[in-house]
Amino acid sequence: DDADDADDADDADGMEDRPNDTNNCNNNSEEEAVVETLVEDECFLLRNLWSVEEQLRLYEYILQHDKTPSQPQPACMNPSPKTLILGQDGNPSLQCTPDKFTVVNELVEDGIAALSLSRNTKAAKTKILGRISLSRYKSLSMATIRYEAPHDKFPPHVDHCDNSVVFLTTLGCTANFMVQGPTTPKIEFKFKSGDLLIFNASSQANILHAVTSIEDNTAPDLLTQKYPALQHQRLGVQCRMYF
Repeated sequence: DDADDADDADDADGMEDRPNDTNNCNNNSEEEAVVETLVEDECFLLRNLWSVEEQLRLYEYILQHDKTPSQPQPACMNPSPKTLILGQDGNPSLQCTPDKFTVVNELVEDGIAALSLSRNTKAAKTKILGRISLSRYKSLSMATIRYEAPHDKFPPHVDHCDNSVVFLTTLGCTANFMVQGPTTPKIEFKFKSGDLLIFNASSQANILHAVTSIEDNTAPDLLTQKYPALQHQRLGVQCRMYF
């Protein structure tokens, strides 16, 4: 997003029908999570993974660590998303480890659990490319990009980050998002608050993805009641898992 190294984010088109292979699985949200296969064995969309209460905890965790300088920005004819500074010494990424449990670890663990319960991931279940076991990651980083509705976007790109898997979620307004595999047609879908996208970020997988626009006033009411800014913003929260 947003999932290409969010460090580069100051730097986003066709419509395919909704992805096929939909199955329900249990999770902690008000609605059951639904797993959709976007690119076989490589990219999955988990609908309704996190409840609004869980989304609030993640948003407040981001606010707690946000060190982005606050300065007025002039109106711009070509708006662009803003990478937040969450780490130390100006680093946009916040580092996590499997042994220190945070809300970031909880998000990826819930994603792994939902994926493993879904029948449409076949025998590999929690493995990408049949060889990377998602439960055996060595480290985890989180980066966040803030988009202003409706015009902010992120151009189509491939991460080229070998030995890593991205867990990408939306907080706030709905993003119009695109995914395409090397041999599959382009798929466009509405990436809503609380959904989770899991994909292989390697050059081999070659998952092209983009944010094409943000839909204003589409954030869940319980989010905007507490944080009105989210009525007009989308946070793309990227958790990158390394092996």
